[in-house]
Amino acid sequence: MEIIRYGETCNVKQANSSKEASAVVFEFKERKSLTVVLNKSVKLTMAWNGKLYEGKMAGIDFTSVGPSINKTRTSIRG
Repeated sequence: MEIIRYGETCNVKQANSSKEASAVVFEFKERKSLTVVLNKSVKLTMAWNGKLYEGKMAGIDFTSVGPSINKTRTSIRG
């Protein structure tokens, strides 16, 4: 059996500049989509492009590698 846990935060970077901010993960579907909340007020949805998550808001492009993923394998003893 495998247990997968995702981090509650991730880093989001502006594509044009090197500004980076920490965001709270609102919804995460691995290798599909990532929705984060910036500054407790702005919700940003990003899509997987094969390498990282990309999104656009207010004419600004954002990228993220997503939250940390912790996979643990357990075995059934009996």
